[in-house]
Amino acid sequence: MFPPSRQPGSVALRGLIPSASFVGCAEIIVSSVAAHSDECTPGCLFATLPGSRTHGKHFIPQALQRGAAAILTDFPLADVSLPQCIVSDVPKAYGQICHGMYGHPSRTMGIAGVTGTNGKTTTTWILRSLLEHASRPMGIMGTIENSDGVTGEPSLLTTPDAMTLARHLAAMRDRGTKYAAIEISSHALDQSRPAGVGLDVAIVTNITHDHLDYHKNLDDYIAAKTRIIDYIKPGGILILNADDQHWEKLLPDQDRRVRVLTYGTSDDADVTVEILEMTSTGSRFRLHYGVERLECETSLVGRHNILNCAAAACGAIHLGLMTEEICVGLKACGPVPGRMEAIECGQAYRVFVDYAHTDDAITHVLETVRHLTSGRTILVCGAGGDRDRTKRPAMGRAASGADHVILTSDNPRSESPESIIEQVLVGFDKEKPEPVIELCRKKAIQSAISLAQPGDTILVTGKGHEKYQMIGDQRIPFDDVAVCRELIQRAHRESQLMNLPAKVAG
Repeated sequence: MFPPSRQPGSVALRGLIPSASFVGCAEIIVSSVAAHSDECTPGCLFATLPGSRTHGKHFIPQALQRGAAAILTDFPLADVSLPQCIVSDVPKAYGQICHGMYGHPSRTMGIAGVTGTNGKTTTTWILRSLLEHASRPMGIMGTIENSDGVTGEPSLLTTPDAMTLARHLAAMRDRGTKYAAIEISSHALDQSRPAGVGLDVAIVTNITHDHLDYHKNLDDYIAAKTRIIDYIKPGGILILNADDQHWEKLLPDQDRRVRVLTYGTSDDADVTVEILEMTSTGSRFRLHYGVERLECETSLVGRHNILNCAAAACGAIHLGLMTEEICVGLKACGPVPGRMEAIECGQAYRVFVDYAHTDDAITHVLETVRHLTSGRTILVCGAGGDRDRTKRPAMGRAASGADHVILTSDNPRSESPESIIEQVLVGFDKEKPEPVIELCRKKAIQSAISLAQPGDTILVTGKGHEKYQMIGDQRIPFDDVAVCRELIQRAHRESQLMNLPAKVAG
């Protein structure tokens, strides 16, 4: 990304981590730290982070060869003669050190962290729109883009490692960007990647079945999401979706002094959402917030996006925006790439591209397009390889809600596309027409377009903003939005040729 103007400084570990103990020294002054042995430089601190396959402590010899001068560890290492800082939680301490070296940028910024199975990206983009249209530039870090409030670049991870987080926040601060919205994945929370970040606003959009290949079960997944509470600043706020069935499990313990604000369509929510109108070009709704009544409109489509707007509005109010500014920002918010993104090429049917890759997300987008469609719903979907396999039958059940389903390849990675589709088919409603199976994603989209009649809606799900397919270990260029446009325009040209008089067509 863009390097911060301020270079990282030195920090004393005893003052930064008062609970730490030391072996071979009374104090360690850190001016550089590395979590990977191949990133070690002479004089650096090597942090022995646990990994999914192996532990960082196994790479201490390589770190020493590269000049590491001290070790951050959770257990004294008798066979290492270097100074050691002993802590109970190495990932947490590593994050604190990274942010300390950059002067704790989040302490002087307004930071919103957003987690949840679905809606993280959309909510952070709405937040940015609200702040920017109130003349408060906001940086963003998430699935699609990293931006310091002025310039941006495509993202590689939903939530980067602690050092990258610290460096990016420092870049924003040094650019004069006083606000940031960060997507925080369950993996990141489980691995303490946000350690060192202080959140003014923590939003949990929802929790549904996902990532159980990593978290093993739903309770562990919920527990990981709950850890976002650990990063809320004094005076910060936890914002929860009262329409989500798991929201009460996210409430902090009674001894945690964290303000909680709920939003949803139920009258029991602190901020009540009243849906007024939903069309294919946007939505109108009313937010009831105390004595305030906010009449809002947005170009975002669907009930789930109205709830994302409500979550962002709650966060923006806590960050200091006036209700009038909220309404202006919501109206000005443009489409989020790959999130119910409408493809308009003059066709007589609707086409949307969406990132939906869980059963809950597929259910919500199907409900949305069914409400907007006078004709049939045609769904193109698949499931990613080398990811949570237990959700695939549930995705099949959700896909059954469409009138026509074309199952295709998503990002198969190292798995067989045929095997993935077989697992999706397990959950498919046997009373519904059998789905068409077309492994070639482009041909699957083409089949959907050839089926479409005036008034129908095509929904292409799973990849959203992504511009590639992962097949084996190869990243093959593929953009659902671009492919949809190409095939719609081709179908239009072919239709025009077929309707020409024979002597002209020939």
